[in-house]
Amino acid sequence: MGRIDFFLGVVLCSLAIPVATPGFLVTSVLPFSDFSLTGSVSSSGTNQSVPDARVVLCDEGGALLGETVTGDSGSFSFQGLRPAHYILRITATGFEPGEFPVDLSYGSDRGITVSLKPIKAAAAAVPGGGNTISTHELTVPPAARKLLDSGRRKLHTDKDAQGALRDFESAIKQAPDFYEAYYETGMAYLALQNPVEAEKQFRESVEVSQKGYADANIALGTILLQRNELSEGESLLRAGVAGNPHSWPGQFELGQLELSRGQVELALQAAKQAASLAPQQPVVYRLLAVIYLSQKDFSSLASALDSYIALDPDSPAGVRAKELRAEAQRQLANSPPDAVAVK
Repeated sequence: MGRIDFFLGVVLCSLAIPVATPGFLVTSVLPFSDFSLTGSVSSSGTNQSVPDARVVLCDEGGALLGETVTGDSGSFSFQGLRPAHYILRITATGFEPGEFPVDLSYGSDRGITVSLKPIKAAAAAVPGGGNTISTHELTVPPAARKLLDSGRRKLHTDKDAQGALRDFESAIKQAPDFYEAYYETGMAYLALQNPVEAEKQFRESVEVSQKGYADANIALGTILLQRNELSEGESLLRAGVAGNPHSWPGQFELGQLELSRGQVELALQAAKQAASLAPQQPVVYRLLAVIYLSQKDFSSLASALDSYIALDPDSPAGVRAKELRAEAQRQLANSPPDAVAVK
């Protein structure tokens, strides 16, 4: 298949855990504005505050913008927002997950209250099944769950990977079968640029969960595929995507795998799914561009490059993308679509 130097070198550390579905680290910056969103999470029926709830802010298309964890009063806050429609996705141990639309088109929203429905442990989600709390996690001692929540906040919100690592390791000491904590430990090591130790932690999560935790399967499968260990890597990746089809890193890696085998239509299907799940991630448009180039679909190639450039205009990769787009446009202007090729 055709290749472009601009698209080489995509690595695991560049990926991140959708927050609707936990996945690889995503670095996202909220556009500056004066708008804010503050509120609290309570239990429906009792109106009691829900501490340690995970509150994820997404744009209208579902892409991660930020996340936080509620304090003892159940409160949360997001600052520096632009006027737009947003989605709040909230999970908490012992409660059904909730998704709430928020309209900040005309101003800030302060004091919003959202309610979560309590659930029984038997009704909780299957491990790896997305943004719900697994029955396994509900069996973990509360102190260990608190450490996991604290570590997630430090890792994803405070960008304190070293502090997060300490919390995750403490959680594992209290609950040695806490495979969610092993996975998050791997994520912390990725943030600390220690992929060797990250792989060990992902494998531990896979083994302790008996391959039942989708995000760990995807993470370890991705590492193995990048190392050309195709059999085990593909098996884990496909198991992970089956357990969590809303994981954009999983769909992205699946698209790369299918494309490497010449399964262009399957690759395109996975890449489009990744883009729909994470429209603010430049890397998914890289993959789409490679696919469209292999199809000689230069109109779609230009569109994918436009999306990439809008997200990453000034880096060396962004500059190269502009050059490629200009060449694609020249080819489109001067030749029939089926005769155009980018050198």
